[in-house]
Amino acid sequence: MDTGNPPLDALADATAAPGAARREDVPPRDRRWLALLGLVLLGVLVSQVGAEDLLARLRHLGWRAPLLAWPFALIAAIDGWAWSFTLPRGDGPRPGLPLLTMIRLAGESVNNLTPTAYLGGEPVKAMLLVDRGIDAAGGTVSVIVAKTALTVGQVLFVLLGIVAALERFGVLRSGTLPVALLCGLGALFTAWLVRIQQRAPIARAVGFGRRLGLHGPRFARLAATAPRVDGELRSFYSVRGRDFAASTFLHFAGWLAGTLEMKVFADLVGLSLGWRDAFVIESLSQPLSAGAAIVPGALGIREAGGVAIFRVLGLDESAGLAIWILRRLREALYSALGLAFLVARRR
Repeated sequence: MDTGNPPLDALADATAAPGAARREDVPPRDRRWLALLGLVLLGVLVSQVGAEDLLARLRHLGWRAPLLAWPFALIAAIDGWAWSFTLPRGDGPRPGLPLLTMIRLAGESVNNLTPTAYLGGEPVKAMLLVDRGIDAAGGTVSVIVAKTALTVGQVLFVLLGIVAALERFGVLRSGTLPVALLCGLGALFTAWLVRIQQRAPIARAVGFGRRLGLHGPRFARLAATAPRVDGELRSFYSVRGRDFAASTFLHFAGWLAGTLEMKVFADLVGLSLGWRDAFVIESLSQPLSAGAAIVPGALGIREAGGVAIFRVLGLDESAGLAIWILRRLREALYSALGLAFLVARRR
């Protein structure tokens, strides 16, 4: 791993800082207690919904268990395609979709398995791009822009899910006006994110760090390369607005494909679930992981939130818990795949 690459050091500092602060605020012993608390919460959930009902749902899978993996393969491919729109242009090397998807899985596996607020895998993605011959600064900008597009798509997905939930409970008779208002809110949020990234965010971080008294060779490299990274980031939004829009649209499609995964999982555990309810469950469950980032892997919190959503919708809670446990296993499968790819590339 080329640890002397200044643009990647800049990205590593920018993305690792939240994780480092989190580790300092939550010592390893406390994280172990939080993980234990998550396990206890999971045990309480199993007790509440009934172990026999839960096992019956899981046994319903039978030989169809491998079918749990295919929806996320589609989601990963869509997200990889979305990322491809942010890569540097030109005649240089450009990873194909299968390789780009695997690089993204490697980064996301680090995001899922480390307490870095879902940012620790971003430098990994950039470094793997450099291994494929992509310019370090361009790869850094690509990762930042792709993360922005992913976030914008997720926010829009959650907002539309809130509208669908309000319609389901009869709070809204027509969602046309709320959808228009939320789309406007999403546009303002996007403009705000882009505006921040056009105002030299790396250089501002350097200035803030200096006021805090940060120093050292790595910080010096960050300060030296900040203008270059900020310049290319600003240029991307000025010149390649359509690529950013395409990436955002595809990432939104990836979030929508999560609805398909929810529907497939429900069918496999024997639950009759409509498409609207699947959309509502998938969209409202998105904030759970972010809100429970302090707990390693959001263990127990994600499952409790999922079961609560099923309860509010009047759906079978044992099916809800079974789905979230199976999603946990699917996440472990793809995280292992991403880590295996990362280890192979590093060797």
